[in-house]
Amino acid sequence: MTDRSETTPAPEAFDWLEHFLALDAGGGVRGIGKLKRLAPHEGWLVGVKAAASDADVHGHVWERHPAGDEVLFVLEGRVVLTLLDGEEREHDLLLDTRRGAIVPRGVWHRLHIACPARILFVTPGQGSEHRRAGAAQ
Repeated sequence: MTDRSETTPAPEAFDWLEHFLALDAGGGVRGIGKLKRLAPHEGWLVGVKAAASDADVHGHVWERHPAGDEVLFVLEGRVVLTLLDGEEREHDLLLDTRRGAIVPRGVWHRLHIACPARILFVTPGQGSEHRRAGAAQ
């Protein structure tokens, strides 16, 4: 029988708030701290974001993820998720503590912090697009 302590590195504890993780297609997980850019083979970014105001979640910017759906969970607080439909109409979804939503692939969206919050997200790590709110299309 092999002693796992010699073949497998011991896990290290970390503060999960603002410490992001990269998930790769092969099932690996890598801690990346506050870094937000992933290597091409790392498909997903996972983390918890503390947000006291819209500035903490770049609320003045629309974003979309052509590479896949995004999952948002509000662990505490209250957040308004605004999505744009195909005709550029805004639709608001209130997410408070213990509520989550899936933002479909390619849908423009942004967040408004209604009450200081902690948000768990799982988002595609590559190809996200951004545009300033109010910018001409």
